[in-house]
Amino acid sequence: MDEIRGVRRKNVIKIIQSLVKQGGCTKNELVYYTNLSLSTIDSLLEEMLKSHLVIKAGYRESTGGRPSMSYKVNGEFSQTLCIYAYKHDKTITVIGRLYNLYSEMMEEKRKDVSKLDHDVLCSCIDEMLNAQVHTICLSLPDCDIDIKHRYKQRVLVKNDVYMGAIGAYIKHMQYDTIALLYQPSQMTFSHLGIVVHGHLVEGKSSIAGQTCFMPLIEHEDFKNRRSMKGRSRRLVIELQNIIGMLNPEAIVICAQGIDQQYVEDELLKIFKMNDMPHLMYIDDFIDEVMLGMESISKDSLFDNLSR
Repeated sequence: MDEIRGVRRKNVIKIIQSLVKQGGCTKNELVYYTNLSLSTIDSLLEEMLKSHLVIKAGYRESTGGRPSMSYKVNGEFSQTLCIYAYKHDKTITVIGRLYNLYSEMMEEKRKDVSKLDHDVLCSCIDEMLNAQVHTICLSLPDCDIDIKHRYKQRVLVKNDVYMGAIGAYIKHMQYDTIALLYQPSQMTFSHLGIVVHGHLVEGKSSIAGQTCFMPLIEHEDFKNRRSMKGRSRRLVIELQNIIGMLNPEAIVICAQGIDQQYVEDELLKIFKMNDMPHLMYIDDFIDEVMLGMESISKDSLFDNLSR
């Protein structure tokens, strides 16, 4: 029985993903995009129409035969509320974004707070919450705030760099393997997120990408961390580890006050040009984190609906 449910779940997700990607499909087009039989498509579409997850989009223009009905995902069936908070200086910025099922941002709110606690977080959520929200996804800075018992919606709490890596993969899907490296302005270790063939690499106990465990990164490197040369040298060492162990196609780097030319020149002393990943530098990874949270929240919804 569990095996049958597993197959059904995968088939529902195939249909939904095809409808979202194509912006609408006929039954025959769904057969083509999903490789499912017409009878399977018929059965599952009927259930999704009853639940209002899928709606009829009207008849396609006839090409000579009988016009075919087109179907699409009901974008307003449910929404995702993503809340991302990050520290800068002595302030915490809280960003909230509402997304529909087509990953379109419906609303955004930002607030700067001096302290993030249970009441402040719930206030930010309540300002944006509506009846269509199915999932609340949080990424919070070094704080453990439990709100799961306050809301009826599913609440997901995710690591920001891991979500950023997923977002980077979504933004740059031409790469099968991509990493996101975040070097904080404070004198702390960098953080790494890795996506391989569309799958986030977390490891056995979710410590994959913790650069503090990499043996070539010595604690003495912190001494000159505040200088451009020191930060750049540390980045070279971190990238050397990543390239040597993972050899990804691309690395997105979020780091302030570094000499990009120095970093790349030093890496080319170690690696051949063919071994080098495409290095992309960004000022922040807010959009990547939000993209990642929205994506895993939607996957969670589709998985739940297909049970």
